[in-house]
Amino acid sequence: MKIKKPKKRYITLIEIMIVMFLIAMITGVVAYNYRGSLDEGKSFKTKAGIEKLENILNMAVSEDPYLLNDIESNWKQIIDKSPLVKDKEALKKDGWGYEYNVTVNGHEVEVESKHRNAYEASKKNR
Repeated sequence: MKIKKPKKRYITLIEIMIVMFLIAMITGVVAYNYRGSLDEGKSFKTKAGIEKLENILNMAVSEDPYLLNDIESNWKQIIDKSPLVKDKEALKKDGWGYEYNVTVNGHEVEVESKHRNAYEASKKNR
């Protein structure tokens, strides 16, 4: 009686290509969702930064009303001198790494981020 040896089965190139394609598709979906989460985090950081900047600058103006005249050009110096800020350089930039736009509206200081505005506009269009 002869014992039959089982035939060895090898993985074909087609099978390997199918597995690689599936891995690439799954990675693409995960990366796309992760990118959206990153933008949402940047928007949240920017919103918090805007609120903090507006509060600090408006408090500085309430202490010295003459600051209102040139706050648009000197707001960074006010932030540097403020004891309320731990990381002064991080507060000067939005979540995308660009500086804020500081304007005066009447007797109040307003801060905005072009990138956050563009992100919020693109979110509404979806």
